[in-house]
Amino acid sequence: MRPSTRALAALLLLATTASPASAPLRIKASPAVVPCVSAAAQEYARATGRAPIVETAAIGSPESVAGADVVVAANRELNRVIESGMTRPDQEVDVAEIPWVAAGPAGTSAPSVASLGRTQLVDVLGGVVAQETWRRLAQQGLQAARSERGGRGGERAGAREPREPVRLQPGEAAVVPLSLAGAAAVTPLDVPPLLARALGVRASQRPEASRAFLDFLTSEKGNAAFRSCGRADAR
Repeated sequence: MRPSTRALAALLLLATTASPASAPLRIKASPAVVPCVSAAAQEYARATGRAPIVETAAIGSPESVAGADVVVAANRELNRVIESGMTRPDQEVDVAEIPWVAAGPAGTSAPSVASLGRTQLVDVLGGVVAQETWRRLAQQGLQAARSERGGRGGERAGAREPREPVRLQPGEAAVVPLSLAGAAAVTPLDVPPLLARALGVRASQRPEASRAFLDFLTSEKGNAAFRSCGRADAR
Protein backbone atom coordinates (compact mmCIF):
# COMPACT_ATOMS: atom_id res chain seq x y z
CA MET A 1 0.00 0.00 0.00
CA ARG A 2 1.43 3.38 -1.01
CA PRO A 3 1.56 5.96 1.81
CA SER A 4 -0.71 8.98 1.43
CA THR A 5 0.63 12.45 0.72
CA ARG A 6 -0.43 13.51 4.20
CA ALA A 7 1.49 10.62 5.77
CA LEU A 8 4.62 11.41 3.76
CA ALA A 9 4.44 15.06 4.82
CA ALA A 10 4.13 14.00 8.46
CA LEU A 11 7.17 11.74 8.17
CA LEU A 12 9.23 14.49 6.56
CA LEU A 13 8.20 16.93 9.29
CA LEU A 14 9.17 14.41 11.96
CA ALA A 15 12.58 13.82 10.35
CA THR A 16 13.24 17.56 10.03
CA THR A 17 12.26 18.17 13.63
CA ALA A 18 14.27 15.26 15.01
CA SER A 19 17.47 15.75 13.06
CA PRO A 20 18.98 18.60 15.15
CA ALA A 21 18.51 16.66 18.37
CA SER A 22 19.93 13.44 16.98
CA ALA A 23 22.95 15.02 15.31
CA PRO A 24 26.30 14.85 17.15
CA LEU A 25 26.99 17.58 19.69
CA ARG A 26 29.39 20.14 18.20
CA ILE A 27 31.99 21.59 20.56
CA LYS A 28 34.33 24.46 19.69
CA ALA A 29 37.45 24.58 21.86
CA SER A 30 40.27 27.09 21.86
CA PRO A 31 43.83 25.81 21.24
CA ALA A 32 44.71 26.28 24.92
CA VAL A 33 42.16 23.70 26.07
CA VAL A 34 41.43 21.44 23.10
CA PRO A 35 43.54 18.46 24.32
CA CYS A 36 41.55 18.51 27.59
CA VAL A 37 38.22 18.82 25.78
CA SER A 38 39.13 15.95 23.45
CA ALA A 39 40.03 13.74 26.42
CA ALA A 40 36.72 14.56 28.12
CA ALA A 41 34.75 14.03 24.90
CA GLN A 42 36.27 10.55 24.48
CA GLU A 43 35.27 9.66 28.05
CA TYR A 44 31.79 11.08 27.42
CA ALA A 45 31.43 8.89 24.33
CA ARG A 46 32.45 5.81 26.32
CA ALA A 47 29.97 6.64 29.08
CA THR A 48 26.98 7.56 26.91
CA GLY A 49 27.56 6.06 23.47
CA ARG A 50 27.25 9.56 21.97
CA ALA A 51 30.47 10.93 20.47
CA PRO A 52 30.68 14.73 20.28
CA ILE A 53 32.54 16.48 17.48
CA VAL A 54 35.38 18.64 18.84
CA GLU A 55 36.65 21.46 16.64
CA THR A 56 39.68 23.62 17.38
CA ALA A 57 38.85 27.30 16.89
CA ALA A 58 40.27 30.68 17.81
CA ILE A 59 37.70 31.86 20.36
CA GLY A 60 37.28 35.57 20.99
CA SER A 61 34.83 37.29 18.68
CA PRO A 62 31.08 36.62 18.98
CA GLU A 63 31.19 34.99 15.53
CA SER A 64 33.79 32.49 16.69
CA VAL A 65 31.16 30.31 18.37
CA ALA A 66 28.82 30.15 15.36
CA GLY A 67 27.71 26.62 14.53
CA ALA A 68 28.66 25.22 17.94
CA ASP A 69 26.45 23.81 20.68
CA VAL A 70 29.12 24.22 23.39
CA VAL A 71 32.22 26.40 23.56
CA VAL A 72 35.17 25.71 25.86
CA ALA A 73 38.02 28.19 26.27
CA ALA A 74 40.16 30.09 28.72
CA ASN A 75 38.18 32.59 30.77
CA ARG A 76 39.97 35.56 29.18
CA GLU A 77 39.02 34.40 25.68
CA LEU A 78 35.31 34.35 26.46
CA ASN A 79 34.67 37.94 27.58
CA ARG A 80 33.41 39.28 24.24
CA VAL A 81 31.46 36.12 23.52
CA ILE A 82 29.57 36.36 26.83
CA GLU A 83 29.02 40.11 26.54
CA SER A 84 27.51 39.67 23.06
CA GLY A 85 24.77 37.40 24.41
CA MET A 86 25.84 34.47 22.22
CA THR A 87 25.83 32.04 25.16
CA ARG A 88 23.24 30.87 27.68
CA PRO A 89 23.68 32.37 31.18
CA ASP A 90 22.15 29.22 32.68
CA GLN A 91 24.74 27.05 30.93
CA GLU A 92 28.08 28.39 32.17
CA VAL A 93 30.48 26.26 34.21
CA ASP A 94 34.03 26.66 35.50
CA VAL A 95 35.64 23.38 34.47
CA ALA A 96 39.20 23.39 35.78
CA GLU A 97 42.27 25.45 36.56
CA ILE A 98 45.17 24.46 34.31
CA PRO A 99 48.64 25.30 35.67
CA TRP A 100 51.32 26.92 33.56
CA VAL A 101 54.54 24.94 33.22
CA ALA A 102 58.01 25.13 31.74
CA ALA A 103 58.22 22.25 29.26
CA GLY A 104 61.28 20.56 27.80
CA PRO A 105 61.76 17.90 25.11
CA ALA A 106 60.19 14.52 25.79
CA GLY A 107 62.63 12.06 27.33
CA THR A 108 64.73 14.73 29.03
CA SER A 109 64.74 16.21 32.52
CA ALA A 110 62.24 18.97 33.21
CA PRO A 111 63.79 22.42 32.72
CA SER A 112 64.40 24.49 35.82
CA VAL A 113 62.96 27.99 35.98
CA ALA A 114 66.47 29.39 36.31
CA SER A 115 67.54 27.69 33.09
CA LEU A 116 64.79 29.27 30.98
CA GLY A 117 66.77 32.48 30.55
CA ARG A 118 69.59 30.47 28.92
CA THR A 119 67.28 28.41 26.69
CA GLN A 120 65.66 29.07 23.33
CA LEU A 121 62.02 29.49 24.29
CA VAL A 122 59.45 28.45 21.71
CA ASP A 123 56.52 30.88 21.75
CA VAL A 124 53.63 28.43 21.42
CA LEU A 125 50.70 30.39 22.79
CA GLY A 126 50.20 34.15 22.87
CA GLY A 127 47.33 36.60 22.83
CA VAL A 128 45.13 37.31 25.84
CA VAL A 129 45.66 33.80 27.20
CA ALA A 130 49.38 34.26 27.85
CA GLN A 131 49.70 38.01 28.47
CA GLU A 132 49.46 37.83 32.26
CA THR A 133 51.77 34.82 32.41
CA TRP A 134 54.57 36.54 30.51
CA ARG A 135 54.09 39.71 32.58
CA ARG A 136 54.48 37.73 35.82
CA LEU A 137 57.53 35.90 34.50
CA ALA A 138 59.13 39.21 33.50
CA GLN A 139 58.54 40.47 37.04
CA GLN A 140 60.36 37.37 38.26
CA GLY A 141 63.33 38.33 36.11
CA LEU A 142 62.86 35.98 33.17
CA GLN A 143 64.34 37.52 30.04
CA ALA A 144 64.73 35.08 27.19
CA ALA A 145 64.72 34.96 23.41
CA ARG A 146 61.45 33.60 22.07
CA SER A 147 60.89 32.10 18.64
CA GLU A 148 57.43 31.47 17.24
CA ARG A 149 56.17 28.22 15.82
CA GLY A 150 53.08 26.08 16.13
CA GLY A 151 52.51 22.90 18.07
CA ARG A 152 53.90 20.57 15.38
CA GLY A 153 57.67 20.24 15.61
CA GLY A 154 59.46 22.56 13.22
CA GLU A 155 56.27 24.13 11.85
CA ARG A 156 55.77 27.87 11.93
CA ALA A 157 52.26 28.03 10.48
CA GLY A 158 49.89 29.81 12.88
CA ALA A 159 52.46 30.17 15.62
CA ARG A 160 49.90 31.32 18.16
CA GLU A 161 47.21 28.80 17.19
CA PRO A 162 48.61 25.36 18.12
CA ARG A 163 46.45 22.44 17.09
CA GLU A 164 48.17 19.86 19.30
CA PRO A 165 50.59 19.71 22.25
CA VAL A 166 54.04 21.18 21.72
CA ARG A 167 56.86 19.02 20.36
CA LEU A 168 60.22 20.39 21.38
CA GLN A 169 63.64 19.79 19.92
CA PRO A 170 66.85 19.41 21.98
CA GLY A 171 67.88 22.75 23.42
CA GLU A 172 64.35 24.16 23.32
CA ALA A 173 61.83 24.88 26.06
CA ALA A 174 58.35 26.36 26.16
CA VAL A 175 56.09 28.14 28.63
CA VAL A 176 52.67 26.55 28.17
CA PRO A 177 49.56 25.57 30.08
CA LEU A 178 49.80 21.92 31.10
CA SER A 179 47.11 21.19 28.49
CA LEU A 180 49.67 21.82 25.73
CA ALA A 181 52.65 20.09 27.34
CA GLY A 182 51.91 16.68 25.82
CA ALA A 183 54.66 14.20 26.64
CA ALA A 184 57.12 16.95 27.61
CA ALA A 185 58.92 16.97 30.94
CA VAL A 186 57.49 19.88 32.95
CA THR A 187 58.22 22.17 35.89
CA PRO A 188 55.34 24.13 37.49
CA LEU A 189 55.58 27.92 37.26
CA ASP A 190 54.62 30.40 39.96
CA VAL A 191 51.99 32.23 37.92
CA PRO A 192 48.16 32.23 38.04
CA PRO A 193 46.62 29.17 36.37
CA LEU A 194 44.50 29.27 33.25
CA LEU A 195 40.79 28.98 34.11
CA ALA A 196 38.93 26.83 31.60
CA ARG A 197 35.21 27.52 31.22
CA ALA A 198 32.47 25.80 29.21
CA LEU A 199 29.31 27.49 27.96
CA GLY A 200 26.21 26.47 26.07
CA VAL A 201 25.68 28.45 22.85
CA ARG A 202 22.34 30.28 22.70
CA ALA A 203 21.69 29.45 19.03
CA SER A 204 22.12 25.71 19.59
CA GLN A 205 19.12 23.53 18.74
CA ARG A 206 20.34 20.94 21.27
CA PRO A 207 20.15 22.76 24.64
CA GLU A 208 19.46 19.56 26.56
CA ALA A 209 22.43 17.79 24.96
CA SER A 210 24.60 20.82 25.72
CA ARG A 211 23.49 20.73 29.36
CA ALA A 212 24.23 17.00 29.57
CA PHE A 213 27.80 17.54 28.37
CA LEU A 214 28.35 20.47 30.74
CA ASP A 215 27.08 18.34 33.62
CA PHE A 216 29.51 15.60 32.58
CA LEU A 217 32.42 18.06 32.60
CA THR A 218 31.69 18.86 36.23
CA SER A 219 31.15 15.23 37.25
CA GLU A 220 33.96 13.29 38.93
CA LYS A 221 34.71 11.13 35.87
CA GLY A 222 34.33 13.89 33.29
CA ASN A 223 36.34 16.43 35.24
CA ALA A 224 39.15 13.93 35.84
CA ALA A 225 39.31 13.22 32.10
CA PHE A 226 39.37 16.95 31.32
CA ARG A 227 42.11 17.69 33.86
CA SER A 228 44.26 14.85 32.50
CA CYS A 229 44.36 16.60 29.11
CA GLY A 230 45.35 13.24 27.64
CA ARG A 231 48.62 13.09 29.61
CA ALA A 232 49.41 9.55 30.73
CA ASP A 233 50.99 10.71 34.00
CA ALA A 234 47.80 12.57 34.95
CA ARG A 235 45.45 9.57 34.69
